[in-house]
Amino acid sequence: MASGPVSRATYWRRRVFLLAGLLAVLALIVYACRPSDDEGEATTPASSGSDIEAGAASDGGEPADPSIPASPPDDADDEEDADTPEEGGAGDGGSPSGGGGDGSVSGAASDGSGGGSRPAAAPCGPEDVVVTVRSDREDYAAGVQPTFTLTLVSTSPENCTAQVGTETLELRITSGDDRIWSSVDCVGEPTAEPVELHRGVPHTVEITWDRTRSWPDCREIFSSALPGTYVAKAYSDYETAGSQVFRLH
Repeated sequence: MASGPVSRATYWRRRVFLLAGLLAVLALIVYACRPSDDEGEATTPASSGSDIEAGAASDGGEPADPSIPASPPDDADDEEDADTPEEGGAGDGGSPSGGGGDGSVSGAASDGSGGGSRPAAAPCGPEDVVVTVRSDREDYAAGVQPTFTLTLVSTSPENCTAQVGTETLELRITSGDDRIWSSVDCVGEPTAEPVELHRGVPHTVEITWDRTRSWPDCREIFSSALPGTYVAKAYSDYETAGSQVFRLH
């Protein structure tokens, strides 16, 4: 059946409906083509191996690459240090050389440096040591006991060992020809202590006199020295030099 011509309003209404339909179809197509959230996460590029390694290193973790060996634990370093023998001698905490494990050193004198032991210096010859005497003052008031210093000085170019004691040293006090007192009278068994001397370095021994007389035969007579002038002189197995004059009041 033939249709007549449509009105202008109907024509534009049909055009609007058709355009709306096309827009709806286009919107559906665009929506269908839009990537979903899961696909967006799947398409996120994976971090490179170097970034993972860098991240692990910065966090203090293990390296991602299994071909790189992991660092040994701290306990392994401690065990290795414990197994490694310490270097150095007795001064570094090790056993002293020549010691028998009891800390003693036989046939040698220690130099005090903590580096083990070394041979003792050779004995000083009689001509290698000079002994001098000096008093602490020249005049002593009544009741004041004089103190004397015997000084041993080595003249040997090498270190040497001197024997110091009543066996090798004597301080004798005289007044004119009268022997007043001696440091070795009635002292019992003579003594001698080894002392290592260095050239020009003095070793001193102090002796105090109680202002009484003494006799070599140890007679039991107590007698005090009278006021006057006295002379102190050293006698020794080594060379001696000079004397000391002083007064008692």
